[in-house]
Amino acid sequence: MCGAVAGEAHPYDPTRKTRLHIGHVLDKSLGGSDDANNLKAICSVCNEGAANVTLQRPDLNKLLVQVRRATAADQRELLKWLKTKFKE
Repeated sequence: MCGAVAGEAHPYDPTRKTRLHIGHVLDKSLGGSDDANNLKAICSVCNEGAANVTLQRPDLNKLLVQVRRATAADQRELLKWLKTKFKE
């Protein structure tokens, strides 16, 4: 999923603001429930595109491999996005 935050520019259409929906961690069709521990906030585009596809979150090592394989320009964009997301 994209990790977009409500109200920020939408990652696939910067002219729109991100809207969040409630999605399922484990799809109901795969045995998931509507219990609070099986729900997550998800942007409207990701939720509509999920269509009963549950992606596992990458562990830290897999995530780092993907970042290292990205171009320098993409890595800089990622860093810029992370700094914005985690303002301290």
